[in-house]
Amino acid sequence: MTATLVVPILNELRGLKAVMPRVPVLDQILVVDGGSTDGSVEWCIRQGYEVLIQRRPGMRAALQEAWNKVRGDVLVTFSPDGNSDPARIVPLLSAMAARPAPDMVIVSRYLDWARSDDDTPLTRAANRFFTHWINRLFNGHYTDALVLFRAYRRELPERLGLLEERSPAWERFVGRYVSWEPMLSIRAAKAGCVLAELPGDEPARIGHGRPGVFLPESRINHVRVGLAMAWLVAEEAWRR
Repeated sequence: MTATLVVPILNELRGLKAVMPRVPVLDQILVVDGGSTDGSVEWCIRQGYEVLIQRRPGMRAALQEAWNKVRGDVLVTFSPDGNSDPARIVPLLSAMAARPAPDMVIVSRYLDWARSDDDTPLTRAANRFFTHWINRLFNGHYTDALVLFRAYRRELPERLGLLEERSPAWERFVGRYVSWEPMLSIRAAKAGCVLAELPGDEPARIGHGRPGVFLPESRINHVRVGLAMAWLVAEEAWRR
């Protein structure tokens, strides 16, 4: 089983320098850049990482454009801003190699002993709220349906229709603000895929300000993300 680590970035130089040296040796590390201006791309090239410059904005577009460049049997999506712990990569790949072979394994921030140091009361409540409704509407059994840090078979996004382009309005409102992890969780549950989770702490972000009481100081527009998530879940329930 070969593995590709997909690393989306946008001005993540501080996080890259702190996190990437702790990433284990893998078959492929593919960095997808969304328009960095802080030297992130140049640093990644100097480290010997394969770099893809995305053409369209948003995390969903980054993953769609990266998919054709992935050479591994298994795709691991990983955040270099400190949120993803490199120490969980090896256990994650070991879980993917278990029998019966899962289609997807999620590193859950809310399973067993795991905790999130990046959550605020609002983001924690939102994560649990949407995970609850994904489980209820689509017969899922997730503790964390939204997190980026996970591994899955390379063919799974194509099989579940995640590579399809939607209407321009959908792509602007939903696709730009919500990565494809929630849809991946929903459609994998609907399709009856073999799914698993393992616990993993979510460390605080590096270089994006300190979290506030209700909203972290980050580039994420949490109101728009919440509205886009609600629309996505409702639409997938309607399409069921």
